Amino acid sequence: MAIIQKPGWFYYEEEGERLGEVSYLKAGHGKVLVLNHTYVDPKLRGQNIARQLVDAVCELARSEGKKVQPDCRYAAALFKRFKEDYEDVALEPGQNADSCPIN
Repeated sequence: MAIIQKPGWFYYEEEGERLGEVSYLKAGHGKVLVLNHTYVDPKLRGQNIARQLVDAVCELARSEGKKVQPDCRYAAALFKRFKEDYEDVALEPGQNADSCPIN
């Protein structure tokens, strides 16, 4: 699986079609990456693509010495369920984490 990085995005694409994505914003004077949207095409769900996309953002944060704030429900649930995998970069969920629809 090839994950592509663009400013503010990581996405998964097959044959030119974007089938999964995670977006983030910079906050805290650029020291925090706020995960604000995660989506995977329904035909690919259950294959851990969303987690791999979130992990790509976390790896970016680690490499740049930043923190990650989950502000979408999927990312917040992932950080809570696998706390030990994200404890080095995770901040408390943002205010939108409970209201963000899981797509």
